[in-house]
Amino acid sequence: MIALIAAAHFLSHFYILCIPPLFPMMRAELGLSYAALGAVMTALSAVTAFGQTPIGVRVDRTGAAPWLIGGTALMALGTAGLGLAPGWLALLAAAIVSGLGNATIHPCDYAILAGSIDQRRMGRAFSLHTAAGYAGFAAAPPLMIALEAWLGWRGALMAVGGAGLPCTVAIAAYAGLLRSETRRRHEAPPARRVLGSRPILLLFAFMTLLAMGASGVQTFMVAALPLIHGVAVAAAAAALTAWLVASTAGTLAGGWIADRSRNLVAVVAAMMLSCAALVVLLGVMPMGETLVVMVAAAAGFCLGVVMPSRDLLVKRAAPAGTTGQVFGFVSAGLPLGGALAPAPMGWLMDLGAPAAVFLASAALLAGAVLTAGTARAASAEPVAAE
Repeated sequence: MIALIAAAHFLSHFYILCIPPLFPMMRAELGLSYAALGAVMTALSAVTAFGQTPIGVRVDRTGAAPWLIGGTALMALGTAGLGLAPGWLALLAAAIVSGLGNATIHPCDYAILAGSIDQRRMGRAFSLHTAAGYAGFAAAPPLMIALEAWLGWRGALMAVGGAGLPCTVAIAAYAGLLRSETRRRHEAPPARRVLGSRPILLLFAFMTLLAMGASGVQTFMVAALPLIHGVAVAAAAAALTAWLVASTAGTLAGGWIADRSRNLVAVVAAMMLSCAALVVLLGVMPMGETLVVMVAAAAGFCLGVVMPSRDLLVKRAAPAGTTGQVFGFVSAGLPLGGALAPAPMGWLMDLGAPAAVFLASAALLAGAVLTAGTARAASAEPVAAE
């Protein structure tokens, strides 16, 4: 069951990042600007972000498996459709289809994990789920470049789109394993009351601040480190790779830690503040190439350890039968944070203050700890049904 969920999450992240590496070839053939191609990605991400919550509400009422099957199929078909698109409007339509499919993944995956996995293994299940998403991001650029050289950009998109269909079939074949909590409409708390409750809003803020801090580091690390430390661009790129690889390793380790921890907020606070401190060091402490890579790896590892504990905090805050909608809403903070951070961080770079990018990112990561700590009181604030 975890393998099926992880495969869907891998595809979700892979399909988001499989398009940008092909932008130069798409631009040359279709005569589009980068702004127009960027708008296609904006549409895909926006549909994903805004679709998660209403889909999560339906998942909680009808069960997750049918939505996950349909969503995985839509992602695959939408991606293949991008390869067939004759122009911008067709690209936009295919991206919207893919985005609708992508919007099912977080609410479905978390609802199934919450309803199917033994509580003693929940942290490790969440860690494998998150690591699969990271792997999807990591695999997309090199694989798409290789496929484009072999099949052209259209063939590459159609090939990876078609590769999603066997995953869809496998999920459908084992749909009986994918149990999720469902409650009839009159038994479940109203969505507006659940999602508008203080703990859930605080967890949404936590996700947004975490994503803003991480996005600031990841987006500008390669550009900023040579300006701060005088290291080569290759060393800065190695530091970013070390951050991403260590984040994945930290996520896997974090699953074991979460399953054994009696105080998830303490885990989150310790790791987030450690990551923030290391990010500050990247911005202000003189260091050479080797140390830059090592500090970036340590910071990424600390951030990765947070992820399973973060997900368990959200699960515990969700009233029974609302896991899909709560995760759908709260996880929408991740693309929101990723969209909010780059512009102001880029402004700091334009001002000639690359160190400020790391200081601002660290402040956002540290600020997220306050929201997580306050949200711990969620279980003491039950949400009643009407």
